[in-house]
Amino acid sequence: MNGRFLIVKLLLTTLIFLNSQRALAYSQAKEFLLFQEIPKVTSASRQVVNILESPATSSIITREDIIHSGYNSISELLRYVTGVNFFKNTESHFSIGIRGVNGLQASNVLVLVDGRPIFSPTRNTNQCSLIPEIPDDIERIEIIRGPGSVLYGSNAFSGIINIISRPPEAYNDTTVSISQGTFGDEMYNISTGKTNGQFAYKLLGSWRRKNFSADHEKPVEELLILSGEATYDFSPNSDLDFSFGFSNGKILFFPSSSLSPYYQKGFDGFFRTKLNHNDLTIDAWWRHFDTSGDFNFFDRINWYFDNLNLLVQHSSTLNVHKFVYGFETRFANLQATSYDRWHKQLLFSIFAEDKWKIDNKTNFFTGLRIDHHSEAGFAISPRFSLVFAITPSQSLRFTISRAFKYPSYLQNYIDSKLQFMSQTGNRELDPEVLTSAEIAYQIYNPSVSSLTVAAFFNKYRELIDTNVFLKNNRLNVSFSNQYDMYQYGFELEWNYRINANILFKTNYSYVWKQKKDLLTFGPVPTNQLNGEIRYEFTNDFWIDLRVHWQDKSDYTDSVKPFEILNALSHSLLPSNDLNYIYGLLAPSPSWQKLESFTLADLSFGYKPIDKEWSLVGAIHNLFHSTHSENPTGYTASTAVTVQIKYSF
Repeated sequence: MNGRFLIVKLLLTTLIFLNSQRALAYSQAKEFLLFQEIPKVTSASRQVVNILESPATSSIITREDIIHSGYNSISELLRYVTGVNFFKNTESHFSIGIRGVNGLQASNVLVLVDGRPIFSPTRNTNQCSLIPEIPDDIERIEIIRGPGSVLYGSNAFSGIINIISRPPEAYNDTTVSISQGTFGDEMYNISTGKTNGQFAYKLLGSWRRKNFSADHEKPVEELLILSGEATYDFSPNSDLDFSFGFSNGKILFFPSSSLSPYYQKGFDGFFRTKLNHNDLTIDAWWRHFDTSGDFNFFDRINWYFDNLNLLVQHSSTLNVHKFVYGFETRFANLQATSYDRWHKQLLFSIFAEDKWKIDNKTNFFTGLRIDHHSEAGFAISPRFSLVFAITPSQSLRFTISRAFKYPSYLQNYIDSKLQFMSQTGNRELDPEVLTSAEIAYQIYNPSVSSLTVAAFFNKYRELIDTNVFLKNNRLNVSFSNQYDMYQYGFELEWNYRINANILFKTNYSYVWKQKKDLLTFGPVPTNQLNGEIRYEFTNDFWIDLRVHWQDKSDYTDSVKPFEILNALSHSLLPSNDLNYIYGLLAPSPSWQKLESFTLADLSFGYKPIDKEWSLVGAIHNLFHSTHSENPTGYTASTAVTVQIKYSF
């Protein structure tokens, strides 16, 4: 408690001392704010629109937000976003959901890097820790809440997170940064780039190491990242872009709440080329993902896959209609060496979107995407959105949309036989389907405040879960479409600039849903509240405080089969007593609770005017909360990080 009072006293002293310097900064910042515009989003539609005209509810993490957060992790940036459900399993393994859909194997949010999906088709999960991207290279992050399959197909189920990197033109020097933290955490970044006429490039490298707060001797992450991009402008409307990136290392991974963590070693790499010529875009990329892990249930798990993706898109304007249409195809080659089986998938889709400007105040978006999967067949994703501009700074929107998620490679194909059990993939699985209706009201005054209020209703169908049964004196596990579920919710996001020096942000989200025995649907709190206040004393120094609160959440102990089978594999239960084991599996799931908690982070920075260096520090978990935020029982500790950056 004395430590908390000491921190408060130090902050108050700093505020009083530096407040006298704010007058000049205030007048300069006030002049700058008058020229700000309503921000545009690129991920909510196939057309670039300002946030008031967006056909989906959107939030933006700006580069300024990233710098002021003091975070070295992409994941932590998302905890304080409206409607985002976030929890850690370790410092390197975390789960991200949107609008009440999350879990240890969460796969209902599509994470993109510059519009390129990074999910793993083996389990349909997002491998966020292995993304070949570093916070220093992020221009902004766009979070789209609600179905997005009309744009991106499978896995854009309850939302989209698009991490947008800085363009090569933003790099005209070399920057080195060093970050050190408690428990031996460390990160080293270097970036360089240059623009020479019509040609521009950037190159980046990073190495980071994180430790488990409960065991300072065991690293939870060691990762090397290299990436680069080059672009050539043929004309103002034509350019050719090449980019690449890879990450290589290991992370500590929790497969479920009943199993011990294990190291997942992995490589994630891509090469991409993109041509823009007037209204035509041709985008092609190749991705290779290779991961292995020492697991205490199976002897060893190795996953490999290669993706080849091609997107062709064209836009045209006809009177009051603006059309975007095209096709996308992906060839996937997947293997799980534990089961000695390769599988190939061919996915093909066509899409179209029309923005109809009915009058000066009304836009009507119509979108349709048709996907075909080699096993699951066709999936159709429509979206209809009516956006009415009440005033130039206010809008009202009504949206109806549909999304889908194809079964994972594991659910479709994996057939395995162990001494005591068999697992069978199901080639007849149907896609999971989400139908959503939403109403949203927005106010956006860039120099003062913004307000978003949204309410939604979701209906889920054909949700996939496991079946456990006895057959031929063996325990059998299979997959089938089992559940329907519905939910509704409410969101409020308010940002208010008190003056040129002080920015206040807050958001609240409420979600109610039916309880279902599904690992991918829990634990998620019904209520979440976030707050942030940022104070810029001068052009040199700033301080930022963020607070997160969430109430109790329920989840089902739906991983009991794994717990029992794990015991079997270690001879803790008699493998021939299958009736006894089946009896343990048969009862209805037991519902567990996670307690509510409050988390606070404090960051501060110093950037002298006309200097090449800067200093950023952060105190994570400021008041040393010992909450458990997920079923694995992981508890966070208070951590301090300091980053020094120098450009030359």
